[in-house]
Parts: sequence; C-alpha cells; structure tokens
Amino acid sequence: MLRHNEWASIDGQVCLITSFTPWATVENGVVVSVSRSTPYASVQLKCENVPEEKINGYITHKTDFLMLWVAFVQRMDVPAIRVQIRSGRSFRESFDEELDSISLGEDEEVWLLWTRKNYRRFTFLKMFLPRLVVMVSPKGGFQIFVDGPGHHPELQGEAWALATSPLVTWTPEVMKY
Repeated sequence: MLRHNEWASIDGQVCLITSFTPWATVENGVVVSVSRSTPYASVQLKCENVPEEKINGYITHKTDFLMLWVAFVQRMDVPAIRVQIRSGRSFRESFDEELDSISLGEDEEVWLLWTRKNYRRFTFLKMFLPRLVVMVSPKGGFQIFVDGPGHHPELQGEAWALATSPLVTWTPEVMKY
C-alpha cells in the first residue's frame, strides 16, 4: 500500500506492525530521507479484520514516520504530536529524561491505526495531513485484542483491558483522539 486509496482498505482498523524497515533516519528530531522519491519506511502489518493476511505498506508522511521512529528506535517527545503514556493505572503526557533513549522492548509490540477521519473541525488540506496513530502495547496484546475477551478466560475485566491497552500512544495534534 502506497497511496491513500490503497491504505483506505484498513481505515480505522488496529494493525500489528510485524516488520518496520526505515529508509530514512532522525537526527536531532528532524527526518532525513534518502531522496524525495523514496518512502521513509516500509511496514508489514497484520490487521484486526484480516489477522492471517500480511499487508505491506509504505510510509510517505514525515510525521507518520517520526511517530514510528520514536516507537521503534528512540523514545522522545515530538512537536505537534500528543503522547499518552500509561504508567500503572494512570497516564502522563511526556517522557522522563531516563526514558528518552529507550527503544522498543522485547516485551512490547507496535500497533498502528490508519485513518483519514477523526480530524479536528476546520482542519483544511486533509490530504496532506498525517494518517497514523501509533501505539506501543504489551507483547501478545494484539492477538488477545483480536481474539476478544471470551477467548482468554484467564484475563477478565481489568486484566484483559491492561493486556490490550497501549503503554504509549502517539497521535498527531490535528486529530481528535
């Protein structure tokens, strides 16, 4: 999937990123790309409505790439992106200094939600806006989420919610979430 009309087939679905291949880098918070015609990265996805099928997508928006970079490579606060971090049962909205250099942990996985809906009112030129919401969740949480609460009797109520809730979520400020 490269163009918006191709990505639209998964609009609003939560997807697990099984592979992230960056072709750009981030230096001092700035995206540095190989060339103007090369996507920033590729991702391989499993989506909630078709979890058995692998989907390949290409990241062509700088903000979308930057959110993926901070999820996979280096956690940091990013301008124009809201971050929500779960610590225990509460949430905060910025990283501590000691967390800034942490990359994706072995016990974590990255989800994304692609959408061209849910923008704030009076947002113009929507075709040029970022499309992703990026989440880091506990490893295995995507499959528990897809299976639903009835398939995991050992996880009831709050335990199921914690297993399937993002630890960190990055959302562009132009979106409502």
